[in-house]
Amino acid sequence: MGHRKGDPRPDSEVQATPDEIQRAIRFQRILDEQPVIDRTDDVAISERYMWYLGVCEEHCIKPTVEGLASSMGVDRVTLRRWKDGEVKSVPESVRLILKRAWAGLNNLLIMYTNEGKLNPIPAIVQLKNNFGYKDQTETVVIKKDPYDSSSLEEIARRYLYGMAPGLAAPPEIAPENKPLIETVVIDQTGTVE
Repeated sequence: MGHRKGDPRPDSEVQATPDEIQRAIRFQRILDEQPVIDRTDDVAISERYMWYLGVCEEHCIKPTVEGLASSMGVDRVTLRRWKDGEVKSVPESVRLILKRAWAGLNNLLIMYTNEGKLNPIPAIVQLKNNFGYKDQTETVVIKKDPYDSSSLEEIARRYLYGMAPGLAAPPEIAPENKPLIETVVIDQTGTVE
């Protein structure tokens, strides 16, 4: 259904007010003022994470992976690479702190979404982009071997039937004991006998 003239815009409920825009910009300035963190210093990483949560709480901003990365002076991809051990200079102690921070941010996002405090669409995008969630349908294929429970005599009979169609077919492979291959004789005149 299209938008009719005179109706409010469909996205009017999600438009930011000037005050909200200013609050977000002030918050980002605070994050940007922080120096790039030493990725080898586990104490500094832990303190910056706790500082970031405190600033979010003080400004009533929902914490995000992007915000945490910004507070550390890097982008989210770099921060994820630190967490996942893709940057060899990042010690294991820092990786563990970042994994715990990542899990905490994941938990907050789930809580906000479950409590109806966050639109599910952007939450789904965040969960997929930052936390490894994915839409998944499982299809289970069970291969059943027809000879699995057969005796050796039964297997031999099936094999021989395949090699010599004139033999009587086992009932399970030839319904009503009809041979699978019929012999058709055509004489030289083209008449089928």
